[in-house]
Amino acid sequence: MRTYARHTARTSLADSPSRPARPRTRWRVGAFIGLLLLAACTTLKTGSDFDRRADFSHYHTYAWLPRDHFASRNPLIVRHAHEAIDSEMRNKGFVPAEEGHAADFVIDFTIGSRERLDIQSYPAPYRTAWGWGRWYYGDRLDVRRYREGVLAIDVFDGESHQPIWTGWARKELTPADMENSAGPIRTAASAVLAPFPPQ
Repeated sequence: MRTYARHTARTSLADSPSRPARPRTRWRVGAFIGLLLLAACTTLKTGSDFDRRADFSHYHTYAWLPRDHFASRNPLIVRHAHEAIDSEMRNKGFVPAEEGHAADFVIDFTIGSRERLDIQSYPAPYRTAWGWGRWYYGDRLDVRRYREGVLAIDVFDGESHQPIWTGWARKELTPADMENSAGPIRTAASAVLAPFPPQ
């Protein structure tokens, strides 16, 4: 009889919904959320817009806008961007015009990076609930400096020279991105040009 009572007490305690969460569980939840936030920071973000009056079914050949590109941090990124965009256009069935002035559309791009600040404000109950800090009175600001890479691609009508499509991608750059830029640039170019031509 006594053994049964002890077993019942243990079972009811384990099944109690009001039992507080273990510190280790809270730490795991906090670490998981931290990883999600980190992944969100390094996610490639893209966008595009186009002229609704343009008939993209008439575009078959392309040329590059004749201008110089400058990249102060890494002179190779311009070449990587040019090659990546050219490869994407060919994969979509477009061909370079034999004469630039006769192209159906003209392509230009801008690529570079800039320093950014990420400022997050965490209220005291929010921080404490996940075990990310002690009790604080008032909000706490976390300031983080990072470098953001940007690739923008513009398309102009070959006859009117008016812009008909634009797309962009931006991403927080990691040390690996900056040391080996060809791969990330190809990924960015593919993501930017995914909705081109618009349906």
